[in-house]
Amino acid sequence: MTGAGTGIGRAACVRLAQEGATVFATSRTIAHAEETCAEVERATGAPAHPLALDVTDREAVDRVAAEIAGRAGRIDIVVANAGFTLAHSPSLMDTTDEEWERIFRVNVTGMFTTCRAALRHMPDGGSIVTVGSINSFVAWENDGAYTASKGAVLQLTRALALDVVGRGIRVNTVCPGVIDTPLTREFLDRAEDPVALAAEYGAVAPMDRMGTPEEIAHCILFLASDEASFVTGTSLIADGGTVIRP
Repeated sequence: MTGAGTGIGRAACVRLAQEGATVFATSRTIAHAEETCAEVERATGAPAHPLALDVTDREAVDRVAAEIAGRAGRIDIVVANAGFTLAHSPSLMDTTDEEWERIFRVNVTGMFTTCRAALRHMPDGGSIVTVGSINSFVAWENDGAYTASKGAVLQLTRALALDVVGRGIRVNTVCPGVIDTPLTREFLDRAEDPVALAAEYGAVAPMDRMGTPEEIAHCILFLASDEASFVTGTSLIADGGTVIRP
């Protein structure tokens, strides 16, 4: 699991462990990965394994994938969750070259190198779940770089699904809407009126609330599991109905 330090990544680690998976939680910040593994152990009694990983470092991605395979024997499931957005929400005209390139290095190239490295150690019949966004389908003002990157994640997932289908490996993406994560809370904390902004976030969805990391973790579990044995190259949108609203 990449991006396992907080939010959706942490919830997914717990949920997968509850179903018997041996969890290797990676995060750029090792302390966050350790906190996730402690949460897994509290919830399940099973040990989990924290590893530091910056997905923009290709050599580190290859090294960590080999280390996980060496310790576990193989890699059956990959959840490629590492990603970020620009907190100051610049328009495309105000987005710098470095901001654009950083978004794509993490959200797209990091996902590509993660999947490529893991596939070298994945037996036939494995499963990859990428984490996209409703921005894979819709665009918002002042969020162009992130939206473009999540559109790329969707197409990367589809293309990879075709490339590995002959090995019985399934590749799917979960596309969350507005989720109440620590990152979302950081945005709220910076707002002049956090209460009003939280209400605005909730009102984006017809269900009139933000989703929870645990709700997205259930979706990840389904796509990773044999329950989704005839599902590949698809996107599971979990957004409280946001994208169906006119």
